[in-house]
Amino acid sequence: MLIVIAVSAGTVWWWSHQKPPLDADSMCPSDGPLGHHVLLVDTTDPLNDAQKAAFDLILTRLAEKETPPGYLVSVFVLGDQFKTDAKPLVELCNPGDAQGHSQFTENLKQIQRRYSDRFIQPLMAQTEQMMRNEPARESPILEMLQMVNLNALDKRDVSGPRQLIVLSDLMHHNKQLSMYRDVPNYDTFAQSDYGHKTRISFKNTDVQVWLIQNTNGAKQQRVTDFWQRYFKDNGAAHLNIELLPG
Repeated sequence: MLIVIAVSAGTVWWWSHQKPPLDADSMCPSDGPLGHHVLLVDTTDPLNDAQKAAFDLILTRLAEKETPPGYLVSVFVLGDQFKTDAKPLVELCNPGDAQGHSQFTENLKQIQRRYSDRFIQPLMAQTEQMMRNEPARESPILEMLQMVNLNALDKRDVSGPRQLIVLSDLMHHNKQLSMYRDVPNYDTFAQSDYGHKTRISFKNTDVQVWLIQNTNGAKQQRVTDFWQRYFKDNGAAHLNIELLPG
């Protein structure tokens, strides 16, 4: 009887310490991601050395400290051809490292290797691909935000916390609207055909903008004011805009 009780207790303990299975490709929980971080990096203008270093720190913090296990990370780049950049460079869930796992029921080295080789390294490997040496002809930020919304936030529709992280100078530039020529009044823009065409919903999404400083102070403030109105008018749950060092 004691043997039967011990075996039963051991079986219950073993099952209670098993982690839910992960999808083989995305490494997300089988019942879906617990949260979603979407990173959009504007590559239409080259970054200087200080900005590159700051970006590396942001990406490292996102991968290693700010993305809990079970959260999905989608990484996009903004180039002058937004249609060809519509798909994420990488889209993976954090499978979790070996911390919190039991050495009696799991292979800790295998778990740590999966975390490093299939999550951290693929994310960090994107840094070189995101850097460019020559300015792009256009910077269609509004259109790219739409594509990110359609191909990440709306497509995944994660019920947990959602955050959009944008690294850009926010200088939208194409045939329809060029902030290099003039920063429009937001209300006038919002009521225009182009404003209606580029509306999207950031409902239940926190937005963090790392603003690359490529313009003078007065114009930069007008650009910041425009985008503050834009994100709030399109339903962002919370908005924070910070200057990128450099």
